[in-house]
Amino acid sequence: MQDSGKNIIIAGVGGQGILLFSNLLSKFYLKRGYHVKISDVIGLGQRGGGVESHFRYSAKPVLSPFIKAGDVDYVISFEQTETLRHLHALKEDGVLLTSTYELTSTSVNARLQKDLPECKTEMIKRSENTKFIIEPNAHKNLDFDINKMMNVVMLGYYAELRNYPHDEMIQIVRENVPAKFVEGNIKAYEMGSQIAREELVAEECVAIRC
Repeated sequence: MQDSGKNIIIAGVGGQGILLFSNLLSKFYLKRGYHVKISDVIGLGQRGGGVESHFRYSAKPVLSPFIKAGDVDYVISFEQTETLRHLHALKEDGVLLTSTYELTSTSVNARLQKDLPECKTEMIKRSENTKFIIEPNAHKNLDFDINKMMNVVMLGYYAELRNYPHDEMIQIVRENVPAKFVEGNIKAYEMGSQIAREELVAEECVAIRC
């Protein structure tokens, strides 16, 4: 049975493939008969600045792609500073999926701005929302740089959480990624789904099926 739809914010920094993630996910939902709207990417992505995408899928026509704070079902973030930036937007029962990867901003590197005084990962862990946190250093792979492929790793993780068919998702990856990158992206996807399976079992969690 299909759900009625969800509001998702996808966040990260320039170069992390937010557009690709949104494109792949939209193809999946469109094939399932949903209406999909995605906002323009916001931020100075070309400079490694913060980037976000508002992503909405629904069984009914979607009038606007933008999601107001407090109405977000999922925050999917590839960088932990951006995770903290968007935590407030989640519903009380909203779900966070994040990487602990961090890219220090140029303003902090140039000492124009102070960084947060405490560990960002610990701040994220204190969130009362349901959360799933990927530690990239715990999953290093010789075949690809997990931080550079976190978008597709997250896609596999998200699909496992939602109990989506991996064969459909992998076919979408295969059809929408340049041929020379297909193999690496499929490996990244499979890594994400495997990490999710292992962590759900280890923590005795129940996967999100709704």
